[in-house]
Amino acid sequence: MAVQDFLQNESVGSLAGRMIRRITKEQHLEGFTDRQVYRILAAAKEQLEKLGALIKVGVPIIIFGDIHGQLGDLLRYFETVGTPADRQMLFLGDYVDRGAHSFEVIMLLLCYKVLHPTRTHLLRGNHECFKMNRIYGFHEELKRKRSLLLWRIFFRTRILCMHGGISEHVHNWQDLENLDKPRRPKECDEGIALDLMWADPTQSKCTTFSMNTARAISVIFGEKATTSFLETLKLDMVVRAHEVSKDGFTFFFNKKLVTVFSAPFYCGTDGNSGAIMKLSADFAASFVILRPRLVRSQILENIKALQNNYEAMAAPSPDPRSRIGDKAAVKQKTP
Repeated sequence: MAVQDFLQNESVGSLAGRMIRRITKEQHLEGFTDRQVYRILAAAKEQLEKLGALIKVGVPIIIFGDIHGQLGDLLRYFETVGTPADRQMLFLGDYVDRGAHSFEVIMLLLCYKVLHPTRTHLLRGNHECFKMNRIYGFHEELKRKRSLLLWRIFFRTRILCMHGGISEHVHNWQDLENLDKPRRPKECDEGIALDLMWADPTQSKCTTFSMNTARAISVIFGEKATTSFLETLKLDMVVRAHEVSKDGFTFFFNKKLVTVFSAPFYCGTDGNSGAIMKLSADFAASFVILRPRLVRSQILENIKALQNNYEAMAAPSPDPRSRIGDKAAVKQKTP
């Protein structure tokens, strides 16, 4: 069969496998056409559209926090613990922005979703949003490469996972199950969807919910709010990402909540470790920690990227919104 005939008749599974091998070996997708990229996007979208806003998965499972385009580190994790080809994995969002290989990261994960849909679980982070991508780098990267977007929210019977944090507007499982998807950017600017992508835990005097002044969007929440949330939904723990952790993971509130951040040496400046969380069949949790690898070429690349994006990265979060019912803050919305 001629090469041209093969490419025209190639199954999407074969194409996904070739892309995985190319990204894993060479860390790019040069030579693959836009049409081939769109085939993967369409196939992944078909898999994702079968799911509701709330999805249920089992254990054992490996949980990834923020990746932010750090393809080399993602591949190091895969070398250490395996891939979705042979392990069940949950990704908590923020696949793109800030790192230099956002396109390759998201394409790699979508290819795994196509080939192994029951073992590859993708959640939406606050950076899986067009407004954020225009500010923090993915939009500019795609101008040089291609384009895409995705979404997701997830749960497990005893552990609830999301990108950001809990929401005071969640009173039962139906509130999560009834979330509509896909969501346009404006639909994510308030309420449950906003908090699931943006909220942060705090060890400060705030024990319930308070405006997240550090981000100028969503809320911060304390131990009392977390305990009440767990009791209401009959949960044991919340697993989330969204914040850099020095050791790759941080427990809060007597291990009622844990932050998992999977991008080591974040932005080339933080010096943090990255981590992924492993849950066994009996819900025993352990962590695989990835220490920063100081590679001169990577450091220079990160410094250059930081210099190029300094003004953009210093910009405030777009269109900050309040929680539902915060009328005073609503009046301050940008028209």
